[in-house]
Amino acid sequence: MATRFEVYIREDLVDAAGEGLIKDIGDLNISGAREARFIRVTELEGKISPKEAKVIGTSLLSDPVSQRFVTGRATGAMTRGAWVLDVRYNHGVTDPVAESTLKGVSDLGIASVTAAKTSTKVILRGKLSADDVDTICRRLLANPVIQTYSVEKN
Repeated sequence: MATRFEVYIREDLVDAAGEGLIKDIGDLNISGAREARFIRVTELEGKISPKEAKVIGTSLLSDPVSQRFVTGRATGAMTRGAWVLDVRYNHGVTDPVAESTLKGVSDLGIASVTAAKTSTKVILRGKLSADDVDTICRRLLANPVIQTYSVEKN
């Protein structure tokens, strides 16, 4: 059984990576992108109790001062009407952040986690065509040698 954690900068704070992406999109001569927010996704395989999930989320995966985390998927107002881009490693590619996460979970005394994988989710808002979004993914977000991506319009 996998438990999914999504960690993001609080809504009332600036997402610097998102602002940087908006500037990079402009450099591609794509207009219409007005907001981008990055979400760091971690999936842990194994039996994790709700109490353990809270410990992992607050003590290991997020900074409680500037970030929020959810188990499952961030939905609702955060994704409504937006493009949701998911960039993940290809099968067989080493994921060093996942390996470090496994060590961290073990250091917390949680022995039931057997595997981890990470990905990046980007919430992109603005007047963009599907072709624009595909170009953004290919040119700015995913390295096709080691990563793949999917796009969803909410």
